[in-house]
Amino acid sequence: MDDAGGIAAVFSSSLRLLTFLPVLHTVEEDRRFIENIILKECEVIVAEGDAGIVSFLARNGEEIRLLYSHPDFIGSGAGSLLLDAVKKSSVVALELWCFQANARARRFYEERGFRAVRFTEGRDNEEKVPDARYRWERAVG
Repeated sequence: MDDAGGIAAVFSSSLRLLTFLPVLHTVEEDRRFIENIILKECEVIVAEGDAGIVSFLARNGEEIRLLYSHPDFIGSGAGSLLLDAVKKSSVVALELWCFQANARARRFYEERGFRAVRFTEGRDNEEKVPDARYRWERAVG
């Protein structure tokens, strides 16, 4: 399986676990989004298992655009490994959006040093669902 297909499979299956979100795109549209936007605009790193890609992180500068793990691998540590790898790079800060209703993801980020810096009603996201802006900064000294 090519990376776009493997990444899109993780993205689609994980995104569909978020039952509070409207389903706005087909699996094929998700694949085109990964292939034509994410892989072209972002640095993407993956965690692989025996069956292929199990988790991925897409970053554009200090912006984490996407971090998803396949449903069978949520809680396995793959997402943490990817996030740790980015934190060990030359970035001094990272920011990301997370849906307010996604308590598991919010806990994940907060346990890894991110803090919520802004809350919105979701007017500016495609799903129109309330979200939160998270930020992590490298400790100075």
